[in-house]
Amino acid sequence: MRKICIIEDDLGISSSLKLYLENSDFNVITYNTGEDADKYIIKELPDLVILDINLPGKDGIEVCSEVRKTSSVPIIMLTARGWEMDRVTGLESGADDYIAKPFSPRELLARINSILRRSVSDDMQATSNKIVQGNITIDTEKMELFVNEESVAITKNEYDILEKIFLENGKLVLRETLMKEVIWYDNYVYDRTIDTHIKNLRRKLWDKDIILTIRGKWYRLNK
Repeated sequence: MRKICIIEDDLGISSSLKLYLENSDFNVITYNTGEDADKYIIKELPDLVILDINLPGKDGIEVCSEVRKTSSVPIIMLTARGWEMDRVTGLESGADDYIAKPFSPRELLARINSILRRSVSDDMQATSNKIVQGNITIDTEKMELFVNEESVAITKNEYDILEKIFLENGKLVLRETLMKEVIWYDNYVYDRTIDTHIKNLRRKLWDKDIILTIRGKWYRLNK
């Protein structure tokens, strides 16, 4: 049974969401603060984390950043509706996805299943191949990124996007393709998630020109 950790200070949201996910065959543990939750995540390695950005004390950004130092566990951030900066900040701190409050439990469940399906698919298709471009190496077996032979922390979505762009080897990759076929996220028309992931990748690769944006619709590797 897949294990999900919910970190949410609103007990009404966390308790109802816990019940909904348990009825969907998940094992769920909840925390209402971030103080001990990051230690649990790092030690117990749940399959996915649902993390509220506005927690008392140690907030969601701090928790996410702490977890990302040692773990690539998928993280879905809960943000306030209309607060674009919250969404951008959450993604920049290492979250894989976000959903704005108030949200439909069915929509959140769909996001969870989408991320977990991709994780299983990647495990089944892993090979011993490596993709090398200059000082950048992608280990497709371990799903790891190295820059100048140094390991670089990378989220699941960032890895999938980077691998797709590198495998295309300089060919154009449509933004819609990355949204719908790589990270399996349907709201590509209005959402700027891909832009934030690309920004994060450029920073982590230490090269703002390694991935080019073409007319706001396509991306390609700058060979």
